[in-house]
Amino acid sequence: MARGDGIDRTNARNMRLTAAKIGNTQQHNEREKDSYVNQDIVPERTSLNVHFKVPSAGYQEMFSQMEADGVISTRGIKADAFRYGELVFDVNSAYFYNHGGYDFAKQFYTDAYKSAIKIVGGEQYILSALIIDFIRTPPSFIRTCADECGNPIP
Repeated sequence: MARGDGIDRTNARNMRLTAAKIGNTQQHNEREKDSYVNQDIVPERTSLNVHFKVPSAGYQEMFSQMEADGVISTRGIKADAFRYGELVFDVNSAYFYNHGGYDFAKQFYTDAYKSAIKIVGGEQYILSALIIDFIRTPPSFIRTCADECGNPIP
């Protein structure tokens, strides 16, 4: 995110995911992969990740349980439809470094998580939410996976 021009940047995006893609997203977010292509990933930094909501099972299993419990409905949705949204807040490290460091970053993302709950319509629609800190020059992320079945993420 940093471009060397001294300007802090934030990126917030919603990635629309199909059922076929949610497994890879879970493996990435929850650090379940054995290896990563990105050479800047430092697996030893995984302990710095902060979960705001720890998944109770695999993302697909949680989604299926939500459907079984009537929390969501997938009636009429095609098998290859976008069923999940991943809301990602990405802020360059320099911003946090210049405004109070890691404690400031954790508070920033605590507030972002509270906003994400409002955006998706309630915490019950969030499968997992965490700050991922595993890059050599760590940006921080909060990733929330929520269903789009009647609860679209703008």
